[in-house]
Amino acid sequence: MSTASLQNYRVLETPKEIKSFRKVACHPMPYPYAVFFCHYDEDSSETRVFKVSMIGENTKDKVDAAAVCHMDSASAALLNLTDKQGKSPMCHFFSAGDLIWVQ
Repeated sequence: MSTASLQNYRVLETPKEIKSFRKVACHPMPYPYAVFFCHYDEDSSETRVFKVSMIGENTKDKVDAAAVCHMDSASAALLNLTDKQGKSPMCHFFSAGDLIWVQ
């Protein structure tokens, strides 16, 4: 597995939505062996997944990243992450090691 270096990236094109009604996100946990914390949304229409193609500012490495947008950011877990108090979508990239399963 390769990892992207820490640098600024520029989006190359309009992100492409990966349409799916079923999504499970998994994040690695700090154990000496592979353990993941996985979760899913009950209302899958509230979460959208995008493939984002980018290029590194310094190395010119091209990477594809998964971005997840929570269309309803009013849930308690997301309230502190947006300045619109649950009224606007909240999007974030998945880090190296994170997984998203879509069907």
